[in-house]
Amino acid sequence: MKQILFVVSCLLVMSCNSQKQEDPRLIGKWNGAVKDSETGGSMEKISLEFTKDGKLIQQLGQGETQLIITSTYETEQDKLITVETATKEKTEGIFSIKNDTLTISYEGVENKYMKLK
Repeated sequence: MKQILFVVSCLLVMSCNSQKQEDPRLIGKWNGAVKDSETGGSMEKISLEFTKDGKLIQQLGQGETQLIITSTYETEQDKLITVETATKEKTEGIFSIKNDTLTISYEGVENKYMKLK
């Protein structure tokens, strides 16, 4: 009986440590520009909003051509995992936060965002 309790306890501890969760430093609004993957130049302005309940709202462009994309997000150490609401497309990138700068690397392209206060 003690062995079964020990094994179950170990499994619970291991599953708690590997759970995905939101990084509280991400919560808020961030502004930046999307880079072209071929040239590295800025293509258009982008605004990201990470909410406490695990939602990500991306606003690309301005005015009549503005595109709004909603997703869910979670973090796993330095990995940012998003799932787009409409298409269910899952993407993974690496992120870091230093002071008020969020850096997200996706498929070899690094984009930087400044936190709005």
